Amino acid sequence: MSDFQLDGETIEKLTNTHRNLQELRGEPNEELDQYFINIETALKRAQLFNPRDYDGKRLMIIGDMDLISLFIGKLSTPKDLVVMDIDKRLPELIFKLKFKEKIRSIRFVNHDIRVRMLAVMKNQFEYIFIEPPFTVEGLELGLSRAVQCARKDTEPYIVLSWDYEKNVKEVVKKFVEEMNLELVKVYDSFNSYIYKTPLGKYSSDLFLIKVRTDSKETISDHYYGPLYYRESKEKPKSYRCKCGHIIKIGEGGEYEKLEDLEESGCPICGYKGKFLYNSTVPIL
Repeated sequence: MSDFQLDGETIEKLTNTHRNLQELRGEPNEELDQYFINIETALKRAQLFNPRDYDGKRLMIIGDMDLISLFIGKLSTPKDLVVMDIDKRLPELIFKLKFKEKIRSIRFVNHDIRVRMLAVMKNQFEYIFIEPPFTVEGLELGLSRAVQCARKDTEPYIVLSWDYEKNVKEVVKKFVEEMNLELVKVYDSFNSYIYKTPLGKYSSDLFLIKVRTDSKETISDHYYGPLYYRESKEKPKSYRCKCGHIIKIGEGGEYEKLEDLEESGCPICGYKGKFLYNSTVPIL
């Protein structure tokens, strides 16, 4: 944590603004694995670095219903402050931050991280904040997208908030090593949530990760599998063929493994290739 200090009056103004925005934000969308951190955590996360370090820099927040962009935008003057999300409530929230709160550098990008990263977002950002779904798939995909967006010639940082059922740090370290990243520090139980997470907890760890010049994502193209927590628990899992036919994979399904289906092909049209997980969250 930085040693940056705020006076009581500034904290009160910021927290009041945050509370007002909460009314527009509404309740968490369980379909998107949202839990919402409390105001204190949002402010603390924004101050993980000295806000002056953000001045003139490009920042990305992948998923920001926690509204930490409010604190970053009011405490610093970044060159670019991108909020990337698929929640339909975000555009109006970002509009208010930009014009009512006069955070001129903020902008909203509607992008589903299951889709390959937009070319204009790659290799652009010095700081990237992300809190992917609490699944192994979510961690790998979230980190991969963050690595793709990191401007690798500037020693950028990824601020990752994440939790899992077991061996949390070991799972994070696995992907850090596979992507040739550097794990700088782990903040235990850094994030405090207003709502209980699917893991039955009210907190999660925060990982400060540095991106190297030769760091490389493990998922560079579209992602076709399950992502959200409830999807990871589904048995059997449903996949959709290009022809629209639904095939069950895994325990109790038509095929034991997805690879078996890809090898034998769709039983209706014969298609062989990638099959899309049949998520209740449509890909944008």
